[in-house]
Formats: sequence, C-alpha cells, structure tokens
Amino acid sequence: MQTSIKDGRITTSACANCQSRGLGFCSLLTGESRKRFAAATYRSRYVQGAEIAAQDEPNDRIGVVASGLVKNVVITENGDEHLIQIVKPGQFVGDPNRETNSFSSEAAIPAEVCWIPRPAWLAYLNESPAHFQAFVATLADQFEATRQTVIKMRGRNTTQRVALWLLEQVPLATGGRETVVHIPLTRRDLASLLDMTVETLCRALHQLDTRGAITLLAPDVVEVTNMARLRTQAKWHDDRVQQTLARPAFQALGSARRNWSDLSAADAGHDLSLSAPRPRAVVGGDRRQ
Repeated sequence: MQTSIKDGRITTSACANCQSRGLGFCSLLTGESRKRFAAATYRSRYVQGAEIAAQDEPNDRIGVVASGLVKNVVITENGDEHLIQIVKPGQFVGDPNRETNSFSSEAAIPAEVCWIPRPAWLAYLNESPAHFQAFVATLADQFEATRQTVIKMRGRNTTQRVALWLLEQVPLATGGRETVVHIPLTRRDLASLLDMTVETLCRALHQLDTRGAITLLAPDVVEVTNMARLRTQAKWHDDRVQQTLARPAFQALGSARRNWSDLSAADAGHDLSLSAPRPRAVVGGDRRQ
C-alpha cells in the first residue's frame, strides 16, 4: 500500500482556501474555533489507493477529509473486502469514539486529510460545548447517511440500485435538464459499494443506456439524457411518495382520518343514516294511498 506523500502543518490561509471549510465538521465551527483546530492539526496527502488507516490497528488520531474521497473497507476472516462507506470532505475518517479501527480506510481518489492526535482532540472537545456539539452533529449526519444508503438499497434490484446511485450524484435531482455525471470511483469500488460484481455493474449501466435513461460517454462519464426515465428505473417515485406521506401535514390528515374512523366505529350500533321513513302500519280499514 502507498502512504501519504506529504505532511504539513495547517495554516490559517490553508483553512481559508480549504474546500471543506463550508462542509461537515468545519462548517459548524466559528472563526476562533476553526483557528484553534487548525493550530492542533496537520495535513496529509494520499494518492489513490493509499492506505490511510488499517483495520484492527490502534486509532491514535482523528481525521477530517479536506479534499477527495476516502473509502471505508471491512476485511472479513476469509480475506474478502467489502466497501461500506464513502467518506466525503468535512466528514471524519475512522470512528473517533473507538481506540481501535474496526475497518480500514483508503484513498478512493487522491485525498487530503487533516489529522489531530487523540489527546489533542479530546482536549479540543473539552474546551467548549460548541466543539462537542459540532462533533456529535457531524458524526450523527455521517451515520445517518450510511443508514439511509442501506435503506434505499433494500428492495431494489441491481439496475435500480445503479440508477438510484446515479440519480443521487446529480445536483438538484428534481430538475429536468440533461446532466453529465463524472464517476470518481473505480468500477470495482462502485460495484462493492452497491453490493454487486463488476460484471453486474457494467451490465446494469448498459441496460440503463439501452432503455434511454443515460448515455455512456466514457467508462467514468455518464450523461443523463432522460431524468424522468432514470427516476423510474431507480424507483425514485416510490421514495418520493413515502417522503410525502411522512410530512407533518399528511400525518395530521391521517390522524384526523383515524379519529373519524374511531368515531364511526363507536357509532356503529346507532342508526345515523338519512334513509327513507319506514312504511306506517295499517290499522283496521285505514288504507292511505
């Protein structure tokens, strides 16, 4: 495995020009808090494929991705590798709450990581409640992103999973403009992330091309030629329906309907209808027409 190609202390100017300044952890820090964090950290650069942290080894430093993408990989007892998460700028490398790495981290593409030694990290968190709140919020968002990925992949076949992943790479996916998507991951990494083989991934991409949703311009470049069709292939509409039903307004409507149903059930033994009156009984010879 290749290692970092350059280490250096982080300066205030470096932070000012950092692309992750407005993302994740750093975006939640004030100017003074960001300066204190920069003073305690150093930056390492990694070439694609470089090992950043090894599984089951001591986790003696905390990292925040400054640029590029980092992949978290679990290696099983049989030696199989499973890509479980792609870490983006502003997110943490590894698990800051654990002293031993439960997975390995590698540079999915050329990446930069800002590192802070664990003792300095713990001291930084104790300096201010705002520091700890930024840490918890970032970690919660990162875990939630992983959870949502697992949820979205369930109930979808391979082609639908590929279509959904492509759709999520398009900024403002609700728009109808044709969009070109660059795939930064290797085919092997993307296939592992979507839980399929490389052959299955290639077949799914060609199926989406044949069905008119995308056009394969290059192995790593896709043009979305029909956004509506790509949404259909991704079962995107099903997700939108679920999101709509989860809105407070619809939940309140559902509650009102449940209350009405309860009322109807309670009154089931009472005649509340406006049906026609029953015929009058005939008494003696009185027959009214």
